[in-house]
Amino acid sequence: MNLESIIITNCMGCAILLILLISSYFVRQRRTSEDKIFTLMIFLTISACMGEMLTYMIDGRDRPWVYPCALLGNTWLYFANIAVSFLWCLYTDLRLYRSEERIRRYYKWIGLPAAVFTVVLLLNLRMQFLFCIDENNIYHRLPVGYLYYIPTVGYLAYSIVLRYRYYLRCHRDEFFPIWMFMAPVLVGATVQGLVYGISVAWCSVALGLVGLYMSLQNELSYLDPLTRLYNRSYLDRTLQEMRKRGQHVGGLMIDVDYFKSINDRFGHTVGDQALLDVAQILRSAIPAKAILVRFAGDEFVILQRARDSREIEQTVQAVREALSCFNQSAGRPYELSLSIGTALEDLGQVSADAFLSDMDDRMYEMKNATHHQAAIS
Repeated sequence: MNLESIIITNCMGCAILLILLISSYFVRQRRTSEDKIFTLMIFLTISACMGEMLTYMIDGRDRPWVYPCALLGNTWLYFANIAVSFLWCLYTDLRLYRSEERIRRYYKWIGLPAAVFTVVLLLNLRMQFLFCIDENNIYHRLPVGYLYYIPTVGYLAYSIVLRYRYYLRCHRDEFFPIWMFMAPVLVGATVQGLVYGISVAWCSVALGLVGLYMSLQNELSYLDPLTRLYNRSYLDRTLQEMRKRGQHVGGLMIDVDYFKSINDRFGHTVGDQALLDVAQILRSAIPAKAILVRFAGDEFVILQRARDSREIEQTVQAVREALSCFNQSAGRPYELSLSIGTALEDLGQVSADAFLSDMDDRMYEMKNATHHQAAIS
């Protein structure tokens, strides 16, 4: 690949990512941890595209400033390789498990290879055993330098393991298609690793980030912006798919008792916090493969594949226990109460509307009983 082709390829990578930064502006305003990591990956990739282009441009030039620039530039490229792959693992974990506590617990250990190889890179600035810049200012990748790809490949492989384990546990990851990112990255990195002079790896990363971002936009139409739970549109889609397959499905319709009172007494900000608390209570209580939906306002729905009412009652009991634990330990100015209606239907025999209506009717029976008992007392 000649210098002009290298410049064009990396300029295209930068242009693609600049367009991505502009188009993702409003999404990035959410300032979630995964959005921050995604943005950092974009900036690292832009810097790598520019760095790779510049190191090729100065390679072999007879100028006194070329040697330090080539050494620092190539060091940055090696660092960007491992940094982007490690950030990809972080991003994958957050997207799937949505747990910053999990990140704090595990990634101080998972990040050790990245830290060690970063120190090795700093040592290479003086000893030059990974790569060297010779007396003619020409870059050479040394045999030991290939070891540097081990943690990079390891982090990419670990992200696949994360996705596989999550799918086995939850049987859903349709809004996080990691191969949209992985496929172009693996192809580009393999080609560039095997053939020196080919510069397609970072442009491939740029394409992977764009492909992933485009796929993830589908998620926004199916998520409730406050609780980050699935919304009514996703529920309707899921029920339609279950009906096509004629599946048995169990469901819980859950309503927050006296929610208007919480809003009236403490304000809507506290009311929003109460909804977030309910969402977390339900997340902690539902079976691994269940689907949790914010149905409307202060109503939630849990869907789970079930063959008998005992499985549904176990979920109801788990929700009650999680609710009791919250009320005893959370220290909120309010105490939460939930009315729950259940249903178990063969969607091959009844409509989705009838299934939802059945749950809704039973939930309101419980809600009316709760309010009646409160009025008596």
